[in-house]
Amino acid sequence: MSVPRSKRAKRGASKAAQGDEKDARIRELEARVAELESGSEKARTEAAAAITEAKQAEAALRATNLQLTEADERKHQVLALLSQELRNPLAPIKNSLYVLARTTSEAEQAQRAQTVIERQIDQLARLVDDFLDVIRITRNQIRLQCERLELNQLVRNAIEDRRWLFEKAEVFLELHPAPRPVFVNADWNRLVQVIGNLLQNAAKFTGRGGATLVTVHAERAEKLAVIQVVDSGVGIETEMLSRLFQPFSQADSSPDLSKGGLGLGLALAKGLVDLHGGNVRAQSAGLGQGAEFTIQLPLAMEQVAAAQAGGESAAKSQRRVLVIQDNIEAADSLRSVLAFGEHEVELAYNGPEGIAKAREFRPDVVLCDIGLPGMDGFEVARAFKADESLKRIFLAALSGYTLPEDLQRAAQAGFEHHLSRPPSLQELEQLLSILPAPSPRPEQ
Repeated sequence: MSVPRSKRAKRGASKAAQGDEKDARIRELEARVAELESGSEKARTEAAAAITEAKQAEAALRATNLQLTEADERKHQVLALLSQELRNPLAPIKNSLYVLARTTSEAEQAQRAQTVIERQIDQLARLVDDFLDVIRITRNQIRLQCERLELNQLVRNAIEDRRWLFEKAEVFLELHPAPRPVFVNADWNRLVQVIGNLLQNAAKFTGRGGATLVTVHAERAEKLAVIQVVDSGVGIETEMLSRLFQPFSQADSSPDLSKGGLGLGLALAKGLVDLHGGNVRAQSAGLGQGAEFTIQLPLAMEQVAAAQAGGESAAKSQRRVLVIQDNIEAADSLRSVLAFGEHEVELAYNGPEGIAKAREFRPDVVLCDIGLPGMDGFEVARAFKADESLKRIFLAALSGYTLPEDLQRAAQAGFEHHLSRPPSLQELEQLLSILPAPSPRPEQ
């Protein structure tokens, strides 16, 4: 079958065009070769740059492929570890349910089974909570409820909560507190969680007969509060230190999973410390040489100075407190709480009434709800700061919102302190203790 002349012509033209393109590329390469052979400095420089760029691109591609391979392998490791940790409590729970189904509720076996179920469910809950906390930190969804805290007391409480772990592991545990109070602005529960994770880590990886030392001190020149947890345990390999605080990382990568854990504790500790404006680091001389974890937090320097200047008498002195709160029951209950500290309290149920009462009552501190109807707490704070007779009164915000942007907005409006709602007597007394000496009472 013959091919039409028009098609043959098109094919010929196409081949000719392809040939022309190939010839052009060849001519370009021949020209580059000729330039190189002729010793053109410009040509050699361009060629060297092109080779370097190609090598860099190739190296970057290899690094990306390696990262993807490691990420894929780590994903499988995490899923295997997660399934193992979630399955571990299920066997004792299932066995205990079997026992409960075959014994009376008063029997000793039934009571032991109930204890086992409660303990294993608590373990499951902690695993899920840790997992969710890591997700919240990565999405910046953790809400800190910061207040002025004394670090020696907080660390002491955290140690007592975890002491049973060390007794069970037969590890000696000792606290060396700072000789003087060390104050920080922090979330009590979250900071206890951080220290608890470090203590749990020390108890887990310090062998029988070993020791863990916890110290608290202040580096006042650097305006830092420092907590150190030092153990004589298994130590950490140097190459592991750089990724120790990554989620799901574990220094012990052996197939023996008896020590348990998802490798989230240290990642959580770092995330929570970072949210407090601090930092945490790990040091170890190597395997078998123990480990040292150091937490640094900003000192509440201005509050320390006020507390030291006032002493105990300031903490116990009577204050005049104005509560601005539209919820009548909440306001009345807050007055009752403050009455235990023998403070003089007045109430106002909206913003304008609060401003008017402040001019008459002359309070040392105003506790103002942010969510007031009409004139909200931010407007009240701005009105106080704009009034020459009221601008020196200490303003504390009451709010259920404690995200960083909430605290910043309150500070911009004129609030000097922020309390989560409802505040406890301890929180209120801590706040009142940092204020300057009470102003003279107005003449009647």
